[in-house]
Amino acid sequence: MKKQWLALALVLALVSGCGGGAGAGAEKAWPGRGITIDVAYTAGGTADTANRQLAAIMGELLGTEISVVNITGGSGSIAGQQMYAAEHDGRTWLGDVAHTVSGWRCLKYADLGWEDFYGFYAATSPYVLFVAGDSPYQSCGELFDAIKADPRMRWGNAGLGSINHLTGQLMLDTLGLSGSSVPYDGGRAAAVKVVAKEVAWSWCGASDILDLAQSGDIRILGVCDAAPLPVESAKGRYEAPSMLTDYPELESLQGLLYWGFRIPRDTPAQVVAELRAAFEQAVETDAWKEFCASKSLTSVCAVGEASDEMCARLESIYTWGLYDLGMTAEGVSPADLGIPRVDELTWPGGKGEGLTPWPQ
Repeated sequence: MKKQWLALALVLALVSGCGGGAGAGAEKAWPGRGITIDVAYTAGGTADTANRQLAAIMGELLGTEISVVNITGGSGSIAGQQMYAAEHDGRTWLGDVAHTVSGWRCLKYADLGWEDFYGFYAATSPYVLFVAGDSPYQSCGELFDAIKADPRMRWGNAGLGSINHLTGQLMLDTLGLSGSSVPYDGGRAAAVKVVAKEVAWSWCGASDILDLAQSGDIRILGVCDAAPLPVESAKGRYEAPSMLTDYPELESLQGLLYWGFRIPRDTPAQVVAELRAAFEQAVETDAWKEFCASKSLTSVCAVGEASDEMCARLESIYTWGLYDLGMTAEGVSPADLGIPRVDELTWPGGKGEGLTPWPQ
């Protein structure tokens, strides 16, 4: 009888140790099962490819499978609301760009803002201006002259109210130009329409369209950064010049793109801490650095208070840009939402005060 009891105890111990039971305590420690990243933009764009690379690296570090699903529309708000409706257990992330949630309230797309999330951002890239590879325009000046001559010239953007749309329109306004804007589901989708001659030009992050520039399907006319961008094109190597040399008034359009993911701010603190540790390890790996180099991205590690401050700055720039261009929802002002203009922004003033802090 004693041997039977010992055998039964051994079986129970093995079942318990393997997590084979049901109910409370049966599931192993977080993450325990698969993670899903709801990417708010189209497949092939930087939000998509960056999150797929992070998924591969972080899945290995966390010991779980991380799947990626593309859910487009509503300037990222459709994916954002779907993610936010899921359980806040750290197993569903929103793959996006750091500014993505900034305009949802101003546009009346969703009642969510950056302060409702913890943001993990791993890469940045400058904006570039480009045309089809066989376009007659060989420089920014030639394109701008053509736009001036034809104010109805069509250009593609990443979606109505997207930061790509906003900054492209700000570029035109700053230079005293006009244009007919056509929205698509992401910067990559807009670039494909440039190649198809549906629109004459577009403007997005360099990493979204680098492969199209390398194949010669598009030609980058200029980069909104202090440094030029060398392009190894199938039609011959060239250097896309800095737009700031001839158009210094565009300097405010630098440093606005950061890719990564975010999770709800009420995610359990222990989960956030584990996720942060894995993220910080991931962006230091050779695999991540090599990916960034291949996509014309600069690797960064924007987490913690630095991420919050960056998101607050982007929200200020983005929402007031929408408002000044008459693109916010009727009757909505960023001031009504407690968002100051960027030159009045202090940190951690405004939304930075009283936030749930990042777990240490």
